[in-house]
Amino acid sequence: MALLTNNMGRSFNIPLIALVLVIGYVFFSTFSGQTGFAAASCSGNSILEVSPNKVQVGEPITATVKGLNNCLGQQVLIKEDSDLCNGQIVASYKCTTANCDNKVTFYKGSAKQYALTACVDKDKDGYLIEQGERSTSVLTVTELPDLKVNSITYSIPPKNNYGFTTKIELANIGVRDTTDVNALFEVITQDSFNRATVVASKKYEDLKILQGTTLTLITPQVTLTKGDYIVKVTVDQTNLLQENNELNNVLQQPLIIG
Repeated sequence: MALLTNNMGRSFNIPLIALVLVIGYVFFSTFSGQTGFAAASCSGNSILEVSPNKVQVGEPITATVKGLNNCLGQQVLIKEDSDLCNGQIVASYKCTTANCDNKVTFYKGSAKQYALTACVDKDKDGYLIEQGERSTSVLTVTELPDLKVNSITYSIPPKNNYGFTTKIELANIGVRDTTDVNALFEVITQDSFNRATVVASKKYEDLKILQGTTLTLITPQVTLTKGDYIVKVTVDQTNLLQENNELNNVLQQPLIIG
């Protein structure tokens, strides 16, 4: 315990640890006022990350800012079409960690290319001119169909010299209706020299697949003999349509006739 005397001559005791804290506070306040020393402030160079950077209209977009330190509670604004942070706010969040690496999700309703800028007023002076307070990333938003071959199934388990039909399910997982779609069904075999031969095929034209729907096709009956085959279906086989994803237009699977 420490003994102190007030201005009326009376003495009282206070815990020693409290006295140490008071003295330390007075010393820190005096020292910082004379030297400019202060607690660590928000620092670092902001780096805006947008994921994915190519989306369809209405799909979720996630933004986060990396590269910051000691920024707990700092406000992050995501603005569009101005690298000087003068544009419209499309999203914002408050840093819940010192590194400010939490995320915000937003959506865009128009198809275009956006320049997004993360704006972080690190020193809270009302200006965004200091190094590392702005970071820009490009976002591409499209409004396209996306054709996909969902599945290939058979009316019966294929057997030697037994006829069967094939059911094909096509889908449009994009955000726009599409017409004049073509599709190609093929059954392929290979000889010992890996030379491919198409033993059965059917081409479909002028198909219409609305956004978010599927279309089922039934092929003519096929009869195969013993051997190894590949059943292949290609939608937009002539590549006439611009799509969001061109890599899901083909589905093929092995077929063994015993």
